Amino acid sequence: MRTVTISFRKAGMSAEAKSSVKLMLRLLFLGVALSWILSATALIDSTAIITSGALFGTAIGLAFSKALSNIVSGFYVLGARPFRVGDYVKIGDVEGVVSEITLNYTRLLQSDFTREFVPNSKVVDSQVTNYRIRIDDYMVMRGKEYTNDARKSGRVRSAFDGLRNLATGTEVFRYSFEVNVNKDYDIALVDAYFDEICEKWKDEFIDKPEVLFSSEVMFGVVYKVVYIVKDPMDILGKGSDFTHEISRFQFAAKAS
Repeated sequence: MRTVTISFRKAGMSAEAKSSVKLMLRLLFLGVALSWILSATALIDSTAIITSGALFGTAIGLAFSKALSNIVSGFYVLGARPFRVGDYVKIGDVEGVVSEITLNYTRLLQSDFTREFVPNSKVVDSQVTNYRIRIDDYMVMRGKEYTNDARKSGRVRSAFDGLRNLATGTEVFRYSFEVNVNKDYDIALVDAYFDEICEKWKDEFIDKPEVLFSSEVMFGVVYKVVYIVKDPMDILGKGSDFTHEISRFQFAAKAS
């Protein structure tokens, strides 16, 4: 167990994963030792020992199937890398900034600054949205030009920044959320309010926020609101304030 503990520590395995694996190993060693002792003393028939061992192993496997599923899923998440620490992601119905990735769980910092532990098995089974994008590629697709306004701090730093941008581009976070507008509201007044708020907030984000038509439903219209920030923590801060102000359209639009 000491050797296993040292090996897991060097591999960077989380405490939860180490505890689960060590417990399974202890039970396995106990089962093997018990079977060997019983077979050596000839107190129980060997066939019964084999049958009991199979039943014991099956019971242990069922008991730890969920933990094993999380660990296997954790290897997949670490290998496939659908996101990394510092990204703003949405996993199923949970979203936030990724603060830690272990073999068992992915920890998300949410808008109220609580930490949600998402099992890695849920990460694999759920739809995952990563809001990180390359701003230069995005601007090219939109037919715009993006200029990195980062302050230069010497030739060496500028050279390193240039190499990094060449390899990964300038990475930012393009966040979006939906706003449902009931058909009883004057859509023209709602659109005018959205334009006013986006104009007001354009200097707070990398680009002016956009309100895009998404779909028309039975009870009204669904819009998708989009804004871009450099730091994912801005989504939890000023992004939350912007979302709140956008959602107050009902106080600016008169019912028809």
